Amino acid sequence: MTANTRQSSSFAILNPVKICLIALLFAATTMVAKAQKADPNDPKNAERGVELVKQSIEARGGARYLNFKTLTALGQFTPFDKGISQIPMQFLDVIVFPDKERVEFGKGKKKDRRIQVNVGSTGWIYDGDAETLKDQTDKQIQAHLDGLEFDIDRILRAGWKEPGVEVRFVGREEIRPGERADVVEFQLKTDRRAYLMLDRNTHLPMSLIFEKSEDGGLARHEVRFFQYISYDGVIFPNIVDFYRNGVQESRVNYQSVKLDLPISEDLFAKPVSAKAIK
Repeated sequence: MTANTRQSSSFAILNPVKICLIALLFAATTMVAKAQKADPNDPKNAERGVELVKQSIEARGGARYLNFKTLTALGQFTPFDKGISQIPMQFLDVIVFPDKERVEFGKGKKKDRRIQVNVGSTGWIYDGDAETLKDQTDKQIQAHLDGLEFDIDRILRAGWKEPGVEVRFVGREEIRPGERADVVEFQLKTDRRAYLMLDRNTHLPMSLIFEKSEDGGLARHEVRFFQYISYDGVIFPNIVDFYRNGVQESRVNYQSVKLDLPISEDLFAKPVSAKAIK
């Protein structure tokens, strides 16, 4: 499930406990200050960044983590409104790499469900409340594609090695009381940056921070990862929290993750009408 999906239903495919603005600015300033301690022109920092990424991949499951082709996840999605959690809803997320995803929210009758499907640069949405079936707008499709760029698994499994992407170690950061992380910066192909915080002992991701242009301004996003559990030989976080400008927007609780199940192409094909939804 991409970050955009998780934020886009009542969400608007796949986010809040309010953090004081002063604290947020202080944290951002601290991270930048510590990043400046690492010389960006020192090749050792680039080498260290690559080493940390490889250690994180190994911690997640090594070759097994890198090579699974499909993912089927079941869990609870909880939207937040101004920092307050709302009613959780069940979700089913089905991904066929590299570019097919179907996220289904709700359960039971068709009117209680919402389905979002993306295939490459196309997509459709079924809204059970309105009983409508529509193609995604260009804006919705672009939001999904933007979300993929900052998806932690896509970054670690392949994105960090793509042409034009640069990786380097930028220092250490205390991101939780008593917990310090190694910080790896990714300079992405789109001239965007993402900062990955890795646990210094386990090398597992603790959070991912990035900025995106939204509504005429720049929004700071943070994804936090908790409670890692092994599913089918790969380590996944059981809890993922999403923040925007320091305010929590959603939480994902995974109940199960299954890898390399056979997936029918019919799941991604747009039905002929809303009545044909299964």
